[in-house]
Amino acid sequence: MSSRDTARPTESSLLARRDPHSGCRVSVIVPTRNRHALLERMLLRIRSQTFGDFEVIVVDDGSDAASRQACSDSLERLDSRFRVIELGIPGGPGHGPSVARNAGIDAATGDIITFCDDDDFWTGDTHLAAMVDVFDSQPEVDLYIANQSAVSHLGATERSDWLPALVGMVAGRPRTHANGYRIALDELVRAGGFAQLNILALRRTTAQAIGGFWTRTSYEEDRDFFWRAADAARAVFFNPDVIAQHNVPDPARQNNLSRRFSQAERWLLSALVSQHIAMKVDSTAIRALCLSYEGDILRRLSRYWSDEGKHALGWQYARRALAARMSLKWALYTAALGCRQLLRKGQA
Repeated sequence: MSSRDTARPTESSLLARRDPHSGCRVSVIVPTRNRHALLERMLLRIRSQTFGDFEVIVVDDGSDAASRQACSDSLERLDSRFRVIELGIPGGPGHGPSVARNAGIDAATGDIITFCDDDDFWTGDTHLAAMVDVFDSQPEVDLYIANQSAVSHLGATERSDWLPALVGMVAGRPRTHANGYRIALDELVRAGGFAQLNILALRRTTAQAIGGFWTRTSYEEDRDFFWRAADAARAVFFNPDVIAQHNVPDPARQNNLSRRFSQAERWLLSALVSQHIAMKVDSTAIRALCLSYEGDILRRLSRYWSDEGKHALGWQYARRALAARMSLKWALYTAALGCRQLLRKGQA
């Protein structure tokens, strides 16, 4: 089975260690591949949660045989709330994070779906308890987001606040719940950025309604999922407390999927994801945000190709950027590139 040809694995392709536990409140989905030591650290943090009515579905996406065995041994030392789904053969090419997370969603029994990446972890032991209390007391809330810090591979704090604009927006506002604030969709759009999956939870019905993750990309699939979920949610809740630590990948290593793409490829994928979000959502505010972001990305690509000496390509991307996001300054820049291109042709 090819990850390019199918959105989700068939039931026969899943090797799951299942248990009698079912009907829990929260399903935590954890995709992993060949990072057992980091995975075990993260699973131990989940086990320390004060709220215990959860299941953890580890989705192993083609780890080598040694890593799979180590994962199985770790789960045996935990308890029956922790189980694994194995995709593909040991050491295989992998299906990608979107397919892996969709397999977890399909297998989930919880009313609430949440996520954590294997190289990150939750820092707050009351995270699940606070989250469940919001969903229980506010039945119209379909999407819950919290906050996190970001730490470099050298241990330095790069960001102490993942969503500073949103934190500033609610500062001084009366809380709608002890744990935070109901926020409008247009406020979420104005704040910019997006909530990474470590700090996001949603009702299982909402995850299913949007069709899970888009499997045609292995980059910024979390941004795509977030904005489609926000668009579908009846109400969004924000807890400003920092409850997780995101560990920024070492740019010199290739053990993170996004680092396998070149910078130009990452920009192209970002533009594609923006187009997909705009195509799928009903909110005009989200569409406008995606179009603006796409314009920024296309501008970077224009400058990149011009700096690389590929001036015709730089001009093409400049025109696309102008169509996506109009401004007088960029119009003048695009016109200058066009004149330069015409002069080169005349001199050829």
